[in-house]
Amino acid sequence: MREKTFLGHPAGLYILFFTELWERFSFYGMRAILVLYMTAPISKGGLGWNDEKSLSIYGWYVLFVYVMAIPGGLIADKWIGQRKSVYVGGLLLCAGHLLLAYPPIWAFYSALLLIILGVGMLKPNISTMVGGLYKDGDPRKDAGFTIFYMGINIGAFLSSIAVGYLAYKYGWHYGFGLAGIGMILGQIVFIAGKKYVEDADSGSECQEISREEKIHIKLSSKEKKRLIVVCFSFLIVLIFWAAYEQAGGLLNLYTERYTDRSFFGFEIPTAWYQSLNPLYIMIFAPAVAGFWIYLGKIRKEPSAIAKMGFGTIILGAGFILMVFAAIEREGSLTGKSSMMWLCSAYFLHTIGELALSPVALSFITDTAPKRMTSQVMGWYFAVTGVGGWLAAEIGIFAESTGEITIFGSIAVFTIVFGVILMILAPAINRIAHEKDGAEVCQ
Repeated sequence: MREKTFLGHPAGLYILFFTELWERFSFYGMRAILVLYMTAPISKGGLGWNDEKSLSIYGWYVLFVYVMAIPGGLIADKWIGQRKSVYVGGLLLCAGHLLLAYPPIWAFYSALLLIILGVGMLKPNISTMVGGLYKDGDPRKDAGFTIFYMGINIGAFLSSIAVGYLAYKYGWHYGFGLAGIGMILGQIVFIAGKKYVEDADSGSECQEISREEKIHIKLSSKEKKRLIVVCFSFLIVLIFWAAYEQAGGLLNLYTERYTDRSFFGFEIPTAWYQSLNPLYIMIFAPAVAGFWIYLGKIRKEPSAIAKMGFGTIILGAGFILMVFAAIEREGSLTGKSSMMWLCSAYFLHTIGELALSPVALSFITDTAPKRMTSQVMGWYFAVTGVGGWLAAEIGIFAESTGEITIFGSIAVFTIVFGVILMILAPAINRIAHEKDGAEVCQ
């Protein structure tokens, strides 16, 4: 029997919404100050590391935090299910974020390890559970992912402001501690609402698949083709996030050092600029979703791949604005550029994200074989981790080549790649929607 609904969606969606909200509060709050903490002088409570070391550690952290989603999804699919995996991941995250509030360097590295393990267990499985709340073909599914995505960004917005303020006003470890409290709240919500998400666990519509069948998967030819399409979408995701994740690294340092952050005599903390992206998402996500619905009604809605291509082009346009920001900085007497360039670039990055990220999540849960949805979702997050690592490696080159070269190169590559995707989209879409009567639970 299906769970009761609330505002037209399964009640479990809102449990997962608030769980993810607080988990992302802790994750993005920590992310907003991590590089700043590592590069801050020891006299100001930081670690005093140079840019190359700090960005390198940040990149490897982002890589592993998402690569661990592969074993996290595998463990859920084959042994303990999504719900228990999310529970275990939440406990690890609580411990990791709270440990970051403790100053010794061993605590710093141990905390990063716990967070890596925790995100690996939680992230792919909670996203899979959202898809598991809906039957195949349910027209509410994309909207459900958009609602879920709003939870992510409400958490990210609140954390950048609150964690960033505590770190700016009282010290880095107070900020890290607040991120830990956020994770505890998320864990409480998930435990309290577990009865509403039981049907979403381990593919509630595929319960007839035995444990042995899940372990020994034999894929049909159509399933293999679909996996190829999914892997192609991973290439899109990789390139997008390699550019987008400059926000936590190079763009964060650019904001701290080269952006005029004064506003009527008040210097805006650098971490607060990390709240622009989730703020824009909360404002414009309904408009973007409404735009796709309108195109669907007039039978002109683009395919998922075309939407991802469009998002990649818009992302590239944001980096064109950062080229102008860097040009202004080089010609300025103060050596700084206007914050409006940065705010506008983040706006375009956000529109690009809205066109790509929720669509990619929905596309993957629709296209991947049901027996291995969590594993495939784990691959998805691993690819985003590789993208984050690439972003840090690209950012390191800015010290030798300059921001203009880096921002310009990212802009050109992403725009050209996005155009190619929109051209290839119809052919890819035909493969993704081939039917296969032999496929289990399709």
